[in-house]
Amino acid sequence: MIELGYGARPLALTLPPGLEAEVLPPPSPPPVADLRGALAEALAHPIGNRPLREVVTARTRVVVVVSDASRDEPRAELFEAVRAELGAVPDDQITLAVANGTHRPGPVERLGLPAEVLRRHRVVNHDPRDEAQLVEMGRTSRGTRLRVNRCIAEADLIVTTGRVKPHYFAGYGGGTKGIFPGLGAEADIRQNHLLKADPGSRLGRADLNPCREDLEEAARRLGRDTFMLNVVEAGGVITGAVAGDIVLAHREGVRQLRRWVEVRAVPAPVVVVSAPLPVSGSLYQASKLVPPAGLLLQDGGVVIVAAECPEGTGPLQTVNEGIFALGVSLYLPERYTLFLVSGMDEATVKQTYARYAPSLDWAVAEAARLIGGRGRVLVMPDAGDLVPVAVPVVG
Repeated sequence: MIELGYGARPLALTLPPGLEAEVLPPPSPPPVADLRGALAEALAHPIGNRPLREVVTARTRVVVVVSDASRDEPRAELFEAVRAELGAVPDDQITLAVANGTHRPGPVERLGLPAEVLRRHRVVNHDPRDEAQLVEMGRTSRGTRLRVNRCIAEADLIVTTGRVKPHYFAGYGGGTKGIFPGLGAEADIRQNHLLKADPGSRLGRADLNPCREDLEEAARRLGRDTFMLNVVEAGGVITGAVAGDIVLAHREGVRQLRRWVEVRAVPAPVVVVSAPLPVSGSLYQASKLVPPAGLLLQDGGVVIVAAECPEGTGPLQTVNEGIFALGVSLYLPERYTLFLVSGMDEATVKQTYARYAPSLDWAVAEAARLIGGRGRVLVMPDAGDLVPVAVPVVG
């Protein structure tokens, strides 16, 4: 029996006779021994930038960006470390901005930040649809319009926090993403995301990635000093931290992460992928599991996505068109079958790009039938943390 991440509780996978499992487990690196110490060390020795304490004064207007609650990040520790470096800056000169991206603003109480932090600093819960919050800041060389939250235009320094981990079209998360798309206008974010259709905008590719390059250019064009502090995360484990320039420090984080997240395997006729919460919270999020599967799927094969999706599909048009058709489907071979095992009913799943599976056992049995009863099954119990690399069959 194999345990799969699935919503709040794991799901058991048992293969029938004739199917042989190969498990690609999530990374299991050693966790950083002292998170606060690692953050302080990264801030004391930033990459490509001077330490924050050397560039701020009592007059510096600072925006500190944190992720929204849909991402499992140590926001309290990240903010605490940055605030310590901004010692010369009064509380009322520091704005705490929540990078919601295209998500609707949620309760700030869910961020896990101390109540004292929320009380002492101005908090901007970014709404990408609220025109009154947005300021025009130009366009990138690829034509992406750049409207961002007004707090950016009012700042001298932007410090973005987050985590470096695999991302299916920006290559890796973290870095500039907290600034843009995090604090951008919804339409402008969608415009950037059209670049996911470019072959260079791929999972595990940070350099020469058109989507990421556009985001990084957008942050540069704001004309504000920028700085990042990110944790490096593999398999839900924080292995370290990087700080400094939003490109150079980010790439160092990618370099540290690759050794843990890149996995090599021979493509198989059946690939099973899953993830615990929050990735399995909705199909909008769980769609990120399909690219790792597609990279290791044989033509004509079957993908089984196990994700409870207690929050439903998410915005259907965005899921079917903006996520699947525009980006995710490019990872799949010409011929494939994709089953979704979830807590949603058949009528709901039929509205999506996936085929309804009433149970995991049913999906596996149907996959076995489709491939002739025998074959390898690649299983990735937490696929969102992996960057698969296909290797040819030897012999």
